[in-house]
Amino acid sequence: MDQVANGLALLRPPRLSPSEFKALIRQRGWRMADAAVRWNVRPETLSRVAADPARETRWDDLVRALPQLTRRERAAATAARLALHPPRPRTCVGVAEAASPVMNSSPAASPPTPLPWADDEEEDLDDSAYGTNGFRYRGYVGVRSELIVVREIGSFASEGAVLVVSDTRLGVNAHAEPQEEYCCESPSGLLQWLTPDEMDEWVVSTGKTRSTFG
Repeated sequence: MDQVANGLALLRPPRLSPSEFKALIRQRGWRMADAAVRWNVRPETLSRVAADPARETRWDDLVRALPQLTRRERAAATAARLALHPPRPRTCVGVAEAASPVMNSSPAASPPTPLPWADDEEEDLDDSAYGTNGFRYRGYVGVRSELIVVREIGSFASEGAVLVVSDTRLGVNAHAEPQEEYCCESPSGLLQWLTPDEMDEWVVSTGKTRSTFG
């Protein structure tokens, strides 16, 4: 019986909860939309699978088998996804999602046929384009752009707060590479400069502009 019980634990292991499923993907350094491309499924399909506590065991196995990505590898994976599947305009667009895909200028083999992704890709896929340069928001975010905080920024702004970009400047990142930085004003009037990497983590754009808080 012990042998059968041990075997059943291998054949019918406990399923990952929806939150554990998504968390493990992120812990491996992957974005949900990039994992969907790797597994050749539509992003909304992966979102439904992640939310299903009774999903097939093979999906949990796929998540556990994902290779661990470095920050640079994650950026490369997202850039490649955007080259295959350029983002479509939406009413409310993630600031990073609007970045132009990074194309390789060197000759290369033809890419595989893009997946027929739907126009109504679900918002919880975390499919923002993780840019590879410090000017990935130029042309999409500027003075008066309205941003929504999706992750609390310490004492500066809580999740759901609306920020307005009041100024931009040229700065440098930790690798001495140039980047554009954005001075954001909170509803309480506080100001804080955000780098492109911080924008990736903390805010999305509403696609609107305004000059003052109403």
